[in-house]
Amino acid sequence: MWMLAGLVTMIGMAVIGYRHRMEDRWQLRALTFINPYTGKRMGAPPEGALYSEQQTGNRRAPWQRIGFDQAPDIELRVKARRWWDYPFTAIGLSVACRTGSRSFDRAFYLVTDQRSICRALKGCATTQARMLRLLDECERQNVRFRHFRVRRQRIWVEVVSSRRRKAPSRMALARAFVPLLRDISEALEAEIPVAVRGRREPFAWKAALFAGASSALLVGGLVLLAPIMFSPLPAPASMVGLLSLALPVAAIVIGSLMALTIVLLGRTSRTHLVLLELALAGYLGALMTSYGLLREANMAFDQAAPSQYVVEVQEKTTRRSSRGGTRRYLRVDGWGGPQPGSGVRVGSALYRSVREGDSLLLKEYPGRLGVPWIQMHTALPDTRNASGSAE
Repeated sequence: MWMLAGLVTMIGMAVIGYRHRMEDRWQLRALTFINPYTGKRMGAPPEGALYSEQQTGNRRAPWQRIGFDQAPDIELRVKARRWWDYPFTAIGLSVACRTGSRSFDRAFYLVTDQRSICRALKGCATTQARMLRLLDECERQNVRFRHFRVRRQRIWVEVVSSRRRKAPSRMALARAFVPLLRDISEALEAEIPVAVRGRREPFAWKAALFAGASSALLVGGLVLLAPIMFSPLPAPASMVGLLSLALPVAAIVIGSLMALTIVLLGRTSRTHLVLLELALAGYLGALMTSYGLLREANMAFDQAAPSQYVVEVQEKTTRRSSRGGTRRYLRVDGWGGPQPGSGVRVGSALYRSVREGDSLLLKEYPGRLGVPWIQMHTALPDTRNASGSAE
């Protein structure tokens, strides 16, 4: 299992690295603005305009990128400042590049570890003013600003519609943002010193390592818990006992990863972003992985003899899950264990093989970790042995 987690971590790092390398390599698209109903040309796009979009779901508007194909040879990423950026920078855990302009520093967060760029931006008053105009244009176009990039002599802004499904037209966005991006490019060209240009943002492999570990825990938890959907038994008699063990284990794992992140990553502009990912996706993955491993260990290493009960099926019920699957339950009589909701959840094979009034053999094991677990069979033991066990 841990080999799988390591493999997924390396795959996650490779994916993050690939996206980092390919982020600026757009497939240039000619924005012809042809009316899909009439086939007539609706106008010419701004010169040097770039456009790309990424779908984020059937019920969500896509992320839209509008760019300009001329920019200084620098690397710069600026995202919208969110409320979670403030506490980490206030306590000094993350380093925020401040320009000295209160309006600019409140609106934007510079995700960069190049101090030379930060120092250069402090003297770029025209660039700061023109970047702030991007936010004003976002409000007029009813879109939300995501981030602004300068990379490989290209400049672009990424936005998403404020409305849930409907995205603005490419023509409107190109005509609104390309002139602004051209102005920002000209201001950067005039204000950024020559000594700062040509420097590449180093790949944050340490941040990718911990982000990949977070993804590995999530994938590992899904792999461990996926078989339960198809074969619910054997299973713990109650989830509460295992959850009480899994919660502190997951907290210890994520706490250790956070401590390593702070020690190895240090004070950078990305530190709090990695910590937030560990706290959200990482803790959920650690909880799922811990629960799955504890569940298997509790049953696999249990060598104790089970208590056997001959139970009678009182009721059969099915429920449709939110994801379209079917869950099957049997309510039985003759066993004093917990039967929450509709009864004991079973697999499709056992559910189809019995009818109400039939008898089943239920085995209850004490569990290696002290959490009882059960298994059900249609084959009944000798009646005298079963009665003796039950007594």
